[in-house]
Amino acid sequence: MMKKFILLFLILTPFLGKSQDIEQFLLAGTEDASKLTENYVRPVSKGFMYGLNNGWYSTARTHKKFGFDITFIANLAKVPTEDEMFEFVASDYNNITLKSGASSAQIQTLMGGDNDEILLARIETESGEYDVAEFKVPNGIGDDLPMNAVPSATLQVGIGIPVIDADLKFRFLPKVGTSDLEVGMFGLGLQKNLSKMLKISKTPLDVSALFAYTKLTSEYDIQGDSGFDGSGQLMEFVTNAYTVQAIASVNLKLIEFYAAVGYNTAKMDVDIKGTYELDYTDTNTGTSGDAGTLVDPVSIDFKANGVRATIGTRLNLGFFKLFGDYTLQEYNTITGGIAFSFR
Repeated sequence: MMKKFILLFLILTPFLGKSQDIEQFLLAGTEDASKLTENYVRPVSKGFMYGLNNGWYSTARTHKKFGFDITFIANLAKVPTEDEMFEFVASDYNNITLKSGASSAQIQTLMGGDNDEILLARIETESGEYDVAEFKVPNGIGDDLPMNAVPSATLQVGIGIPVIDADLKFRFLPKVGTSDLEVGMFGLGLQKNLSKMLKISKTPLDVSALFAYTKLTSEYDIQGDSGFDGSGQLMEFVTNAYTVQAIASVNLKLIEFYAAVGYNTAKMDVDIKGTYELDYTDTNTGTSGDAGTLVDPVSIDFKANGVRATIGTRLNLGFFKLFGDYTLQEYNTITGGIAFSFR
C-alpha cells in the first residue's frame, strides 16, 4: 500500500515511464538533449508545481486549542491547449534536424498526443566525418489523463496554535520508496486568523492569511531500463514551491464557502545523472557506431510564477469534511479532498 501511495503521490510516474524514450535525445549531445527535454516535459513540470501550491486550506477558520485535522488532497492542473505542443525550430539546435527537411514543425509535448515527426541526430565519428541516427519523439500521455490535466496528491496535518490564533500545517514524507524510486517531501504552512483583528469574529465570516512552502525531492533509478550501457544512471527532481494567500470564508454550519487570492512561485530542477555509453545505428548505412560517453548529461530547471484566485465549498459532517475548489492561474486547477477535523 505504501509503495502504491508513493507512486500516486509523486504522479510524475508517467514522465518517468518515458525515461527510456527520452534517453534517445542524448544522441544529439548535452546541449541539444537538454533543450529538447525541456520543451517536451515543460507542461508536466509546471502542472505539478501549480498542484503543490494548492490544497492548503478549505476554510479561513483556524483551530481552537488542541484542535487538529488530517487532510488528504488531490489536484488536477489543466494544461492549456497551447502548451500541449511546442514549435521545433531546427536552427535552434546544433545537431538535430527534421527528417522531412522542414525548417520547423509542431511537436506534441508529454502532455500532448501522438507524434509523427522523425528527428535526425548528427554524430561526429572519430575520423571527423558525420553519421546520422534517427529517433522519434515519444508520444504524449495527455489523452490518457483525466481532462488532460497533471494530477498530484498529498497528505497534510494542521494543528491549532491558540496563542497566535493560527494553524501550523505540515506536509511530510520521509525519503522512502521502492527499489528504483525514492520520494521525500516537507511542507510547512502558517494560516493566521485575522477575524479578531478585523472585529468580525462573532459573525459567520472569517478572514485569514496563509504563507506556505513545500519541497519535494525524488530520485528515480533508470539503470535497469536504460537503453545505453553505463553506471549511476538516474533522474533527480527537486521542487520548491511557495504561496502567499488571503482567504475568506462564510460558515453556514452544514456548508461553508471560501475564496482566496494570492501569488505562487515555484521552481523544479530536473537532472539526468550518471554515465551513458552512447551507441546508435547509422541511418544511411545501417551500421552500428559509438557516439562516445556522456556524464551527467542533462540539467534543466522550470519555473512557475503568477497570481491566483480560488473559490470553493466545504461540506461539514461533524468531524468529517468534504471539500472542493477551483483555482484560476496559469494552469487552472481543480482541488478536492477529505479531512478529519477536530476543533
